[in-house]
Order: sequence, then structure tokens, then C-alpha cells
Amino acid sequence: MKFNLKTLTAAVSCALLPTMAMAAQTTDEKLAQLEQQIKTLQTQQTANLTEKFNFNGFISGAYISSDNDAGYDYAGSSANFDQDSKFGLQGAFQVNDSTQAVMQLMMRGEDNWDPELEWAYLSHSFANGIQVRGGKLRLPLFMYSDYLDVGYAQPWARPPEEVYNGVPVSAYTGLDISYDLELADSTLTFQGFGGSSRVNANADLKNSLGGNLSWTDETWTLRATYAQGTLEGKVTTQVNLSPDPSAPVYADYTLIAFDDDKATFTGVGASYDNGNYLVVGEWTRSEIDGLYPDTDSGYLTLGYRINDFTPYATLAYLATQDDAQRTQDDAQRTIVDQQSAVLAAAFNAERTSYSLGLRWDVMANIALKFDATYAHKFGDTSGRLPGNLGRSFDDTLVYTVKFDAVF
Repeated sequence: MKFNLKTLTAAVSCALLPTMAMAAQTTDEKLAQLEQQIKTLQTQQTANLTEKFNFNGFISGAYISSDNDAGYDYAGSSANFDQDSKFGLQGAFQVNDSTQAVMQLMMRGEDNWDPELEWAYLSHSFANGIQVRGGKLRLPLFMYSDYLDVGYAQPWARPPEEVYNGVPVSAYTGLDISYDLELADSTLTFQGFGGSSRVNANADLKNSLGGNLSWTDETWTLRATYAQGTLEGKVTTQVNLSPDPSAPVYADYTLIAFDDDKATFTGVGASYDNGNYLVVGEWTRSEIDGLYPDTDSGYLTLGYRINDFTPYATLAYLATQDDAQRTQDDAQRTIVDQQSAVLAAAFNAERTSYSLGLRWDVMANIALKFDATYAHKFGDTSGRLPGNLGRSFDDTLVYTVKFDAVF
């Protein structure tokens, strides 16, 4: 029998074609399936990453003006849209079930909207309920310290200046540790903290240590705080060297130089909020060794919610407590004799203020606020108002219209 080689080759090729086609099809299907699996994994990873990241923010826009230039909240007779206006962004990344990284970026109108890193810390929660945080943190001196820049979380157009403007630093770099003790129908929280802060370009707060204790049952809240540290640097002010008032020439003048002077802060506060009635008050005392004044301050706010509206009234005060002592210290008498007029004008202070305001919750995340604050009873002092060092004003009236929003 004879075989035709060409015929045999053609027959074999015809027989193999379906098999090769099936193999190619199977390979393409596997590649497509693999690509789909990769896309699914990528989508899951992206979703997991998105779930770990939480982003939110807040914004405040304010108009303030005054009947004079005494400078309460730095208000003047001209309209001011920068003071009390701010914008903040906060991001939190869940590293794992018990560890979180948080960063908050702030921009304030009074600082020309320059961005500043207000918070930047890492927190870890242990199984026993203890939480430790490290980095740049809020200094927890007041009842509203955690919400100091979040106007929407506050009942007022601004926190009472007499108390909340009394400490020139709001953040520190260091550590804190806290523990929540769950009671029957309430929570008792312990918090300790320590670190250092930059007060301004010329002064630092070092070796700060403190703690606070708070209790709440979601209606009543009680809080007590104590903190101490040492100050290094100097306090300066600007003085006019020109004899011609129409052509002022300003120069920096050093009022006080700090050399590891001890500073302490004590504060107590309480609030009652049953959903309709709001009562909140705080009292503080700050003391610093040497010529810098020791100051008492406090406020009491009453408010009542009527649907979306919350009218409120606030009484606040501040008063330096050691005016006579600072001028009688033998070791400092020479310095005081040379600077007595400047020091008295800059540091001796007393002031009482009354505020009437209204908060209107326009939407779930937007509030519009109106406030009128009258400050007087300065005594023989400037009232600690930057525009009243010459004691030209006996009182001042400040108007505020503000919106606060969170997102």
C-alpha cells in the first residue's frame, strides 16, 4: 500500500485544528479570569483603604464690629471679616483595630489664612481601656478645648474671651494618657498629659505636666483641671517712640524676661444640658512667678432651645489678683519703679462682660449665630484690651454675625 505524504499531513493538520483552537480558547479564558481576579482584589484593597480613612472638616465665617477701637476680640469700629473666621480639615487613618493616626490642618483669617498643622498624633487603645496618644495635641485646659476651633460644636458665636483668651497657647507636643471608667449610668474619665509648647516667637512653655478629671451622665458634666510648667523667653509689646502722635514710630519693648519661671493653671467647670435647657460655667486661675500677673476668670451661660433656635445669655469676668504684690516685691522694686507705668497698663486688668446671643440651626450641619457683647468695669486698668492701653475707653460694645458648618 502506498501513502501520499501530502495527504497524510493535511489529514493530521485537520485533526489537530480543533484541539489547538480549544487550547487557545482555554488559555484566553484563564487569562481573562485571572485579570478579573486581580481587578477584584484591587477593588477590595481600595475599598479597605477607603474604609480605614475618615475625612471631615469645619468652617466659620464671621463679621464683627464695635462701637469703638478698644479691641475686644480685636474688633474695631470698622467691619472685620477675618477675626473668628477659620477653615479646618481633619483626616484620620485607622492603622489597625486599636491604632489610629490623626492630622488636623487649620487656616485662620486673623493669620492671613496661612495653613498650620494644629493636630498630628498617633493614638493606641489598649484592651484594658487605656488610650495613649503622642505627637502634637490640643492642650486640654477647658471644657471646650477639644472643640476650640469647631464653632458648630459650641453654643456661642465665640467662647467667652475672659476665660478662653487667657492662656496664649492651645496646643503642645508630647504625650497624653486617658482612661474611661464606666459606671452604672455615667462615665468617669482620667487624663494626664505632658510636653512643651511654643507660646510665641519669643517664649516657650517647657516641662508642662497636668491632668484633668471629668464625669458625665450625658446630662450633667463636671470637670477639674490642673497643669504646670516653666516659661523661658520674654514678653514684648510695641511702644511709640515718636513725640508726634500723627507720625508714630513703633519699636518692640521687652516687658518681662522669663528664666524658667513656674506657671500653673487651675480650672473647674460644670454643665447641664437636658436637650432644652443649657447651663454651662467655668472658673480658672493662672499664676506665674515674677512680674507676670496672676489672673482669675470665669463665666456662666444660660440657654434655652426652642426648636431650631437657642437664645443665650452669658456673664463673664476677669481680674488680676496680685497687682499690689508685684509692685511691693523688694527684689523687683527697682525694675518696677523703672517700668511701673508700662507694666501697669499692660498687665493690671479687670473686666466684666455681658453677652446676649442667638443660635439658629439652619440645617443639620449649619448654624447661624448673632451676638452682642458689652464689656465694662475696667477700673483703673485697660481691661486687658489691646486698643485701650492708654485707658481711653470705659466700655465697649461688640456685634457679631457668624455662620458655623461641619462636613
